Amino acid sequence: MSKSQQAGWHGPIMDFVEEDKSLVRKALESFISDAGKSQIRAWRDSIPMLQRVLKIMKTINEGAGVIVDDGTLLEYKLPMEGGRRPDVLVLENGVVVVLEFKGKDNWDISDVDQAIGYKRDLENYHSICQEEQHPVHAILVMTRREEAYIQKDGIYISGPEELPELLASLTQDSNYPPLDAEHFLKGEYLPLPSLIKAAKLHFLHSDLPSIRRASANTDPAYNRAQEIINNSHKTGRRKLILLSGVPGSGKTLVGIRLSYESEFSKLATTRIIPRSNGEFQELKPPNASIFLSGNGPLVAVLKNALGRGSNQFIQDVRKYVQHHESGEKRVPLHHVIIFDEAQRAWDRDKVERRHKGAVEGSEPDMFIGMANRIPEWGAVVGLIGTGQEIHDGEESGLQQWVDAIENIEGIDNWDIHAPPGIIEQIQTRDIQSYSEPLLTLNATIRTHFGEMLHHWVDGVLGHVDTPYQDLVELYKKLKDSGFKIYFTSNLRKAKMYLWNRYEKSPDARYGMICSSRDKSLGTYGMKTLSWPKTLNYGRWYNEDQSHSDSCCALDLAVTEFDSQGLELDFTIVGWGNDFILEKGEWNNDRARNYAHTSDIKDAFTLRRNAYRVLLTRARDGMILYLPTNDLLEETRQHLIRCGLEDLNDVDSQQ
Repeated sequence: MSKSQQAGWHGPIMDFVEEDKSLVRKALESFISDAGKSQIRAWRDSIPMLQRVLKIMKTINEGAGVIVDDGTLLEYKLPMEGGRRPDVLVLENGVVVVLEFKGKDNWDISDVDQAIGYKRDLENYHSICQEEQHPVHAILVMTRREEAYIQKDGIYISGPEELPELLASLTQDSNYPPLDAEHFLKGEYLPLPSLIKAAKLHFLHSDLPSIRRASANTDPAYNRAQEIINNSHKTGRRKLILLSGVPGSGKTLVGIRLSYESEFSKLATTRIIPRSNGEFQELKPPNASIFLSGNGPLVAVLKNALGRGSNQFIQDVRKYVQHHESGEKRVPLHHVIIFDEAQRAWDRDKVERRHKGAVEGSEPDMFIGMANRIPEWGAVVGLIGTGQEIHDGEESGLQQWVDAIENIEGIDNWDIHAPPGIIEQIQTRDIQSYSEPLLTLNATIRTHFGEMLHHWVDGVLGHVDTPYQDLVELYKKLKDSGFKIYFTSNLRKAKMYLWNRYEKSPDARYGMICSSRDKSLGTYGMKTLSWPKTLNYGRWYNEDQSHSDSCCALDLAVTEFDSQGLELDFTIVGWGNDFILEKGEWNNDRARNYAHTSDIKDAFTLRRNAYRVLLTRARDGMILYLPTNDLLEETRQHLIRCGLEDLNDVDSQQ
C-alpha cells in the first residue's frame, strides 16, 4: 500500500483494484484523521464500487490496445490549498480524470461547481497538467443515478453503471504520454505567466493610489533590502534581513513591494520541475519572492486589494509550511521568503500542536532551513512590529531566528542585517551581523487597500451605462473562468449550496453580507448585529467552519463596513429595499436614515457604493438573495437581463 503526505492512497490502478477494501479504507481514515461517520460510511460504499468501475475500464481499454503506465489517487490534497481534495484522480493513457462522488441520485449546482473548481485548478496550476500537457476531465458521480450521463458546464454527470464506459471513452483515444501516480505527486503548483503579468501590472499601474503615494515613505528601507538581496545573489551568501517599524509605518507595504515589484525572478536559479511523460524540465521560477503571513484577514485584504494573480505572491504561512515541510522536504521555488510579524514566530511546541506533528521545528527553524535548501542563494526577510509588543517580551521570538541559523549546516555562509535597536536585543554570537539604520520605519503612514471593481458590477448598478448584451457577455466570461453568480429567493437553498460545495474544503470561508441601511432583510432570516453590539471579527473570519461564531455558520450577516477590504471564498449577498429599481431608476428612499447629526451630502451615491462593496467580496462567486417581495421584482428582472440564473432553475435542469 502506497503512503504519501498528499494522498490517502496512490498507486497503479490494478494495485488498487486488487487491494483489500478494508485496508484502503483504513489508509484513508489514517490520512484524514478527523473524518466523521458519514465520510467513513461514504468510503465504505464507494471503494468497492470504484474498484469494480476501474477494473471494467481497464478491461475495455486493454481490449482496445491501451496498455500504459497508469495510476489512481484517493483523497489527493491540492498543494497549498488548505486541505481541498477531490475524491479520486484517475490517470489513464496520459489523461487525468477527477471523480467526485455524491451519495444521491440528483445533483445540485454546488456539486457541479465543486467539480469545476478541481478541474480548473489542476489544469491551470499543476505543473503536470498546465499548458495542456495532460488533459483534465471531471466527472460528478451520483452513486444512485440510473439515467444516462450528461454534460453540464464542461463536466460530466454520471451514475456508476455508465462510469466505466465514460472513463474509457475519455481516455482511450489519447495521444498524450503515459502518467503514473508517483510522478504526479512530484508536481508543483505553478502560476500562469499571464496571471503574474496581470498581477504586476495591477500593482504598478492600476487603482492603488494610496499605495503608490505611500511608497515614497518606505523607499529607503525597500531599496536597502533590495541591495542586500542582490548581494546575496552576487556573493552566494545567505541573508536574514530583519526590518522593523511602528504600527502603520509601511512594513507590510515593503514586504508586498519586495514580493510584487522587485524583479528577483531575473536572478532566479533554474530548477528541475516535474512535467509530462514522467520527465523533468528545466524552468526558471516565474516569481522568485513570496510574502507569507499567518494573519488570515490580512492575507485576504492583500489578495483582495492586489487583484487576480496575487495568490502567486502572497500566501498563508501555514499552507506554505505544510507544503514544503511535511513528508519529504521540498525546495522552495522562491529565493526570497518574506515573513510577516517575525517577532511572533511560533516556537517548536506551538508548531507541534498546530500542525499535529506533520512538521518539526520552530517556524524560524523551518524557514531558515528552506532558505538553506534553495540553490545558490537565498534570503529570509522578517518584518517586525515594534512598540508595546516588543516590551511585552517578544524578544525571544526574534532570538529564535538566530538560534535557527546556528542549528544548520553552513552557518559560516549566513549574514544577519537588522536595525540598530534589533541588533542590540539579539545575541548574534559568531554569525556575521550588520547594523542597518535604514531597515527601520519610525513614521506612521495611513495606507488603505482598495480593489479594481468588476466592470459587470459597475454596469449592473448603473455606475457605468452598459447595454444588457454587454453585461451578459461579461457574465459569461466570469462564469467560464469559474466565477459563479446566482440569485435566489430561498435563503435555505443558498446556505445548503455553500455547505455542500465547501464540505471538503476546511479552510474555505463563506458568509452572509448585506447593506447596513436596509430595514427589511432581518425579517427574512438575514440578521445583523444591532448597535452598539460589535462583531468579533477575528472569530467571524477565522474560526473553523464548525464554530458557532464562524462566518460559515451562516446565521449572522455582516455589512459593507464589516467587509470592506476583506474577502471570502463565497458570499450570500442580501439585496434589501434600500437600493432598488423603480420604473427604470435606482431608488434609495427606503434606506434606514443616517443619524441626524451626520453630514451626508449624497446618500444615493453611498448606497450605490455600498452595493459595489457587497458585490465584490468573493473569490469563487456569490448568490444574490432577493426575498419574495414585490418591491424587489423589478430588480430581480434586471438581474436576469444582466445574465444571472435562478439557483432553483439551475438545480432543476436535470
